[in-house]
Amino acid sequence: MKSRIRGAISLMALGVFAVSTYGVDLKNADGSRYEVKISSGAMTTSTSIDGNTTQSNVCSDCEIEVVGVGRIKASGSETIVIRDGKLSKQ
Repeated sequence: MKSRIRGAISLMALGVFAVSTYGVDLKNADGSRYEVKISSGAMTTSTSIDGNTTQSNVCSDCEIEVVGVGRIKASGSETIVIRDGKLSKQ
């Protein structure tokens, strides 16, 4: 019985680690600063990203709107890139 409990705890810990290590990154390859809205479920967060920077783990499953550029859905370990005023997945 104790070994089953230890096994279950180990699997849960591994699951928590996996969830915390994978997330969508937002990379701004342009020199300009952009306003960003990140929508996940019913919650929307407004932020910004400076030129030539990357923000890690902005969400795990969301829609990212770069104001004046466009919107894109992302999940898992995808990287969303702003380059030449356009959005793409990497």
